[in-house]
Amino acid sequence: MGALVFGTANTASAQIDGECSASGAWQDNGLKVDAQTVGDDVITIPRTDTVNWEGSVSSPPGEYSGSIWLELPPPFGKLKIDDWSGNGDSTSNSGSKEYDIPKLVPAGVEFEVAGEHFADNGDCTGYVKLVIDGGLFDSFVSIIFFVLTALFGVLFALVVWKMLVNAGFFARSAL
Repeated sequence: MGALVFGTANTASAQIDGECSASGAWQDNGLKVDAQTVGDDVITIPRTDTVNWEGSVSSPPGEYSGSIWLELPPPFGKLKIDDWSGNGDSTSNSGSKEYDIPKLVPAGVEFEVAGEHFADNGDCTGYVKLVIDGGLFDSFVSIIFFVLTALFGVLFALVVWKMLVNAGFFARSAL
């Protein structure tokens, strides 16, 4: 559950529904976030780091299950980070999660980390909006899309030009 929290010491966008809390601290660059107190801005995270996370619920869960995932921008879809299930009376958990978001995923594009925790004594869901630190052209996929878009634009302009010439739009007028 604590892995729901990705963020900076600046404000961030987070929504948590239910009787739970989550926080995270990045080992390499010192980012810290408490999901209960963040604001409305999008969080900028490093492409790679390790997050020390903590999560808790208000009462012993009994039977429980949950998961956390990245909602990446199209065409990438969901990327599962972790899932859990069991039966217990512990109201908190913590750990560390190392991550390395592939260069295939473009920097500077907003996406979400979302999670859910279902238990006999209550449910909790939440998400945080993220941006990977860096520019849009830090990913070779972005560069490929840019080149293909430019190529399409040139080809489209040539087709339109040819159509206009064939239609006599540029014919000389007789004086």
